[in-house]
Amino acid sequence: MGIFGIAKKGFGLLGKKSGTIKSVPIAKNLTKRRADFEDIVKHVDKHGKTAKSSKIKRDAAIKVSKIHDKYEAIKASGKK
Repeated sequence: MGIFGIAKKGFGLLGKKSGTIKSVPIAKNLTKRRADFEDIVKHVDKHGKTAKSSKIKRDAAIKVSKIHDKYEAIKASGKK
């Protein structure tokens, strides 16, 4: 198959449209989440770079994300 045969096959993909992903909701307050994550990274890096620092950052980011999710769920339900 020559170059034109390969290019011809690729044209079949141009007409196909993919649907919008609707199963994953958009997170709210992304600015605050990002600021919190950057704050974690800054403090971990400040206290030294070790082999465990990336694991510490990842674990902390997951915990902070869960805190944000819990807060948003409470806020959405109208409870204090």
